[in-house]
Amino acid sequence: MHPVLFNLGPVEVRSYAVFVLLAFVVAGAVRRAELARLGHARMPGYRWVPVGALLGAVVGAKLGMLLFEPPEVAAETFARVLSLDFTGKTVVGGLIGGYLGVEIAKKAVGITRSTGDGFAVAVPLAQAVGRVGCLLNGCCYGTPWEGPWAVSIGGVWRHPTQLYEAGLDLALAAALWATRWTERPAGHLFRRYLVGYALIRFATEFVRGDAGHTLGPLTWVQALCLGVAALFGGLILRGEVRRSP
Repeated sequence: MHPVLFNLGPVEVRSYAVFVLLAFVVAGAVRRAELARLGHARMPGYRWVPVGALLGAVVGAKLGMLLFEPPEVAAETFARVLSLDFTGKTVVGGLIGGYLGVEIAKKAVGITRSTGDGFAVAVPLAQAVGRVGCLLNGCCYGTPWEGPWAVSIGGVWRHPTQLYEAGLDLALAAALWATRWTERPAGHLFRRYLVGYALIRFATEFVRGDAGHTLGPLTWVQALCLGVAALFGGLILRGEVRRSP
């Protein structure tokens, strides 16, 4: 692993920070292009929607760690959220928090139209770039494995789950990009992203190696992902069946 990409004098340039910044740049460029296509930026008060998304994602990403940490440290995790210490984060919590943040911001400024499609391609692209940073940083490690493409993290050979997810995120982004002009109800492109990512995370959870809480044979994250996929998959079917002749 390469947690430090290079040094600028006494300053360490961390690989995770570089790839997170790159993820924001890539996502921002794609999102601007999509906003121009969809015309969302012309909505009165729309500038507060990405603010709500960012704030919700930051808080949700931290609170989502409660899915992975044992009950005895849950109070400590919540205290770190309140103190703005964001050393541990989870994408699942960030997505839920960002979604709620957008809805709260829209409610506050009076936007009733769905705005999620502007994020649908940008978010999985950002996730793909960010996961490369996770690999270089040695976090979000996989289960022990000694196969031909295993990577050494913490002195143990493991599944490169970061790269598995990065590749699947890129495939999801490409599929959404290729079909973004297809006529469908507003918001359904983003709902397709939510279903797609929920299934990606459900599958990769088997080889992530997180010490999370379990719900029968599944982890809490997997149960949550199945619920998200079922909910938004049902909304897609209901909305598009109603539009069909």
